[in-house]
Amino acid sequence: MKKLIGSPKFKIISALLCAALLGVVLAASAAGGASPFSRAVSVVFTPLQKAAAFVSAQMSDFSASFVSSKYYQNAMKDMQDEIDELRAQLVDYADAKQKLASYENFLGVKEAHPDYTFAAGTVIARDGAELYDTLELDCGTADGVAAGDPVIFGNYLVGVVRQVRATSCVVETYLNPDVKVSVYEVRSREEGFASGTAALAKDGLCRMAGLSRDTAVSKGGIVATSGIGGIYPKDLILGTVTEVRDETADISSYAVIEPGIPMQTLTDAFVLIDFAGKGE
Repeated sequence: MKKLIGSPKFKIISALLCAALLGVVLAASAAGGASPFSRAVSVVFTPLQKAAAFVSAQMSDFSASFVSSKYYQNAMKDMQDEIDELRAQLVDYADAKQKLASYENFLGVKEAHPDYTFAAGTVIARDGAELYDTLELDCGTADGVAAGDPVIFGNYLVGVVRQVRATSCVVETYLNPDVKVSVYEVRSREEGFASGTAALAKDGLCRMAGLSRDTAVSKGGIVATSGIGGIYPKDLILGTVTEVRDETADISSYAVIEPGIPMQTLTDAFVLIDFAGKGE
């Protein structure tokens, strides 16, 4: 083996192989424009460079997405704040519109009845535990209100003040059986008294009792206060007759009345502190 490696023939073959390898390297270098070492490094690191570039691009997109998300969150918050402000303004407008309508109503009644003295009230509470739509107004003795004062809305009767405090009062509507109102039916001129029952109050109704069996009162008739007794002024409207029924306990009849105003949704009312004929 040593003789083979040291022989002239082996040396000549080795030299030729080295020369050939050197030629191949030089040719590759000339063709690629880069050194063999550079090409080898390029082969090794190019995938890593591509991976790094991809990760960089993804991070850039994520950053842009994060910024955009934050921008839209802020924009949505600004829009929600603006919506909340507009809603508040709408509530204020609705309240102002309601109060304006109430005062226009008041002025109309005042022009028609200059003898009326009012105390304006807003509904601040309701008794949800009972059937008769008892409510509380934010006016009281400080405004001249007294127990027994009638309560109205426009030309309609609401009820009567039962309890009064310095700045508020409790009003029982005429749906309550404890409230009795002298009334008459406008078309027939027949008189009676209006009050409520538990059965009728469930449907938001009351009745005009004291009618004869051959009464002329019929469906569609208007029931109003008669003014008898001086507790309520005359011609305040209670509502409309929906039907006439016979009493079961005697030979009289009664008319079922649907109130002219929705007691459950009433927001404002006026207490009649004084009027012509009060107490007479």
